[in-house]
Amino acid sequence: MAAASLSKGWPSLILFGDLFRAGIWHQDTGYSFGAALTQEFSRRLQVLERGFSGYNTANARVIVDDVIPKANGVLDLKLLVIFFGANDAVLPGYGQHVDIKDYIENLKLLVQHQNLKDHGAKVVIVTPPPICEHKILPWTDRKNSVAKQYAEAAISVAEEAGVEVLKLWHVFMDYAGWKEGDPLLGGIDVPQSPELGELLSDGLHLTPKGYEKYFEAFMKLLKEKLPDTYNAEKPFALWGEAPRCDGLTNNPS
Repeated sequence: MAAASLSKGWPSLILFGDLFRAGIWHQDTGYSFGAALTQEFSRRLQVLERGFSGYNTANARVIVDDVIPKANGVLDLKLLVIFFGANDAVLPGYGQHVDIKDYIENLKLLVQHQNLKDHGAKVVIVTPPPICEHKILPWTDRKNSVAKQYAEAAISVAEEAGVEVLKLWHVFMDYAGWKEGDPLLGGIDVPQSPELGELLSDGLHLTPKGYEKYFEAFMKLLKEKLPDTYNAEKPFALWGEAPRCDGLTNNPS
């Protein structure tokens, strides 16, 4: 059973993104998204983090061939999670900025990568989160209104490509009580939102609670939209049913 089940390689999930990926293993804050995800898929899917602090989609295009492995029997990619946009959305004139039209084209290239098709892998795009402009001071290179535009662009790419999207910007803004048509929470000209502050440590990066909300939303999406991934089976039997080799003779039971 084991040899047949791993003929394509070890079932895997790859997280590809910027600092929000690179920071998923931090445990000193009291919560680790990476540990929670690894525990959830223990013995079912190996969780591989490919996080690059400060990167945008223009950087991602250069390294994508090295991030998404070929379907050569070493690794069986079941799911690729793409989380870029926070750095692309830096205001024009700053080094990390990527024009929104280029951001869209870059995302399209990532989700249409040939190696994904060869694996038959599913894809989830995660939108950039909101910005709290009050907490990000003295930096003024990011605005929540712009983050919203890039989040909406990511949603449009996912819908056009037929892949799933986790609307993290909306998840966080919903938690803060914001509704479409209200003054945009997070903006410097709107009173600071305590709830949004609970999720963003410095106005940009996620707090432990922010990562926890992200994890809950991610697992909910998998359960509802990608049940085969959510319910991925263990490739090897539990110990009580596992074949064994006694002495020099292999006698699978």
